[in-house]
Amino acid sequence: MLKTILGWLTGGAIQQLVDGLLAAQQAKLAAANDKDRLEAEQQIAYFEGQIALAREAAQSDRWYSPRSLMAYCATIVVAKLLIWDTVLGLGSTPDPGSIVNGIVLTIVGFHFGAKALTDIGGRLITAAFSRR
Repeated sequence: MLKTILGWLTGGAIQQLVDGLLAAQQAKLAAANDKDRLEAEQQIAYFEGQIALAREAAQSDRWYSPRSLMAYCATIVVAKLLIWDTVLGLGSTPDPGSIVNGIVLTIVGFHFGAKALTDIGGRLITAAFSRR
């Protein structure tokens, strides 16, 4: 199930990297000579590098990345509506509408959900290849 969710969120990018790495490792095991083995080792290094880059990109968003900027905007909306207006009672904002509410909830859900899934996916990939 986690594989399906990760594939849905990443467009299959993680699965493509893992499949390529597994194919390269199988090619290395089945290599008949040194040339084939060296080619397989180069592909293994390539896929391991791509996985490391994907993990680093998922874990270290810059403050100005689109994902972070959308999260900041959603945080401002939620803080204004919930904390300032409702909890503290210091203002009254008209209902922004169901579209704005849906966008804010989607941003919040994907921000935390995608971060959790990429962390879990990175740990699973790392654990799978550290056992070899």
